[in-house]
Amino acid sequence: MEPKSTLELGVVKRMSLEELESFVLETSRPPFVAQSWSLVRDWCVGNMQDRELSDGQRIRWGELAVQAARLKHREGGIHELDAVSEEVLSRSYLIKVFGPGEPCSARDPIDLVLFSIERIGRERDEVSRAAEDWPRLPVPDILSLRRIKNIMKPLCEVTEYLDEGSLRDDLSAWLALIPALP
Repeated sequence: MEPKSTLELGVVKRMSLEELESFVLETSRPPFVAQSWSLVRDWCVGNMQDRELSDGQRIRWGELAVQAARLKHREGGIHELDAVSEEVLSRSYLIKVFGPGEPCSARDPIDLVLFSIERIGRERDEVSRAAEDWPRLPVPDILSLRRIKNIMKPLCEVTEYLDEGSLRDDLSAWLALIPALP
């Protein structure tokens, strides 16, 4: 297996938004370690939240933060649910601050909720039963429940963007589990 590359913060900070977009989307570059993608994601999140930038630029920085979270899992090897929680956090922020976007975009609240629930990979009733007695569970199971909580908390911000109906009801039921999760 080929060793993974690393990035330095100074290199990332010198890249323009366009250069970083090209770099992140480049498929022929070598894979990078999770810490490098964390650095990229943190830089992008900071710019996404920078009110001195235009809304369009902030949205693009947010979309890059989402991509960096995905690459942390795909290339860097971090746990998928940790990457999902980072993605959900960035996407929820984008929706809350800039409103919903196009279907299947980073700012699509329906896609975000479906994506989140699908990635959890467990039925809500199963999670609820496990949460009832979580202090007695083995550490890996507790960590799994914590990851689910980290995914669910930012989704509180997008409920208002969902139409009344089964998806909103399903999300509300998931969100009701948050206080019971470790």
